[in-house]
Amino acid sequence: DYIRQEQESRNLVLDYALGVSILGLIPISGLLTLKLLLTIGLIFKMSRDIGKKWQFAKGQDILAIAGHLFGLLGSFAMAFMAWLTFLTMGLFLPYVGSFKMAAALFTLTWMLGQTTNQFYASSRKRLTKRKD
Repeated sequence: DYIRQEQESRNLVLDYALGVSILGLIPISGLLTLKLLLTIGLIFKMSRDIGKKWQFAKGQDILAIAGHLFGLLGSFAMAFMAWLTFLTMGLFLPYVGSFKMAAALFTLTWMLGQTTNQFYASSRKRLTKRKD
């Protein structure tokens, strides 16, 4: 049950990350604000859906909470690194630079989703161990 639930959550995160990265591929200029607002909305919905999958499990210890906060910060750092990597590759390879926004949004959504998934799953692991 736990493994199936974790796999479903991971697949949910992948679906959201692919959907958000498609937003980054839209080639119309002047839509950056709209893309970012839609991304924020989808990330909040993804986090809520992950919480619903885990039934908003409570009981995380202080390390799980700190890990979740550092995971959130790391998500933004990694998204920036993905954007910077594609920007740099675009200097040497034609057309690769146009994927920088999609790569950054995918990385951000994927990492935020995985962080949230692990946060809720950590409580479920503790509850399962206590029942044994």
